[in-house]
Amino acid sequence: MSTEHAPSAPPPLVSLLVCTKGRSAQLERLFESLLLQTCRDFEVVLVDQNEPGTLEPIVGRYRDRLSIDHARSAPGLSRARNVGLARCRGDLIAFPDDDCWYPPGLVAAVVRLFAEHPGADAVTGRTLDAAGRESLGAFLAADQAVGRRNVWFSGNSNGLFVRRAAARAVGGFDESLGVGAPTPFRSGEETDFLLRLLAQGRGVVFRHGLVVHHDQVAEAGRHTRAADYARGFGRVLRLHRYGLVYLGFRLARFTASGTRALLRRDTGTARDKALWAIGTVAGYCAARRGAGETVAGGQGAFGR
Repeated sequence: MSTEHAPSAPPPLVSLLVCTKGRSAQLERLFESLLLQTCRDFEVVLVDQNEPGTLEPIVGRYRDRLSIDHARSAPGLSRARNVGLARCRGDLIAFPDDDCWYPPGLVAAVVRLFAEHPGADAVTGRTLDAAGRESLGAFLAADQAVGRRNVWFSGNSNGLFVRRAAARAVGGFDESLGVGAPTPFRSGEETDFLLRLLAQGRGVVFRHGLVVHHDQVAEAGRHTRAADYARGFGRVLRLHRYGLVYLGFRLARFTASGTRALLRRDTGTARDKALWAIGTVAGYCAARRGAGETVAGGQGAFGR
């Protein structure tokens, strides 16, 4: 199933690549926020991993108000993103989750930032919940260039915006990483993507005022999430040759944070930090994919 664009239609300035599974109400919230954008020169590339027909009613309600290219993909978030990357026509690409939403001026702000920073191939920002609190992680406190030392605090995929040429040149996303991957490494795909951009000498900048909205992570399943995400984190450390000294530094931080939580009698946070430490070591020490493993390119649709 696919809604193709007319051959004569000019390419949009921005492609919003949305991969979705099991979130109909949240997807509608995202679409409603897109209708309010002050810059409407964008397309939605919707990569669907639901049962066939599940999203047809939603797509039908928005098709006359949003430019939607509806495609399907086999399971795996990174795989779905690579399917979508091959279809994106915009010069700039964004990766909104199906459960995030955009403030009205976001697309315009992204277009302006790339115009102001012609040497940047990617721009990152923060995610905040509806109350204005940071969600999905901790972020850098001020605008700055992104490098190997601070990439871990420069945002997540919701706040990642990249030039299409750079996304394709770097090889897309590594399909062995991320939610739904056929491996134990259920996170880290966007950080791996940024690190491969940096390894090619491409410019990446973080902008503290660039905001996408996303709810806080649900309490249910938080420990499973910590264990899954930690293995991906450890895997990315290994893939990009962050040596044992850096690994030890991060483990020491987990230990210190866990100890402070125990002193506060916050056993939930202490358990999370322990799971992060254990999972990070497991991901770092996992068997390598093989002799051809490299940080120079991805294992996705453009890296093969």
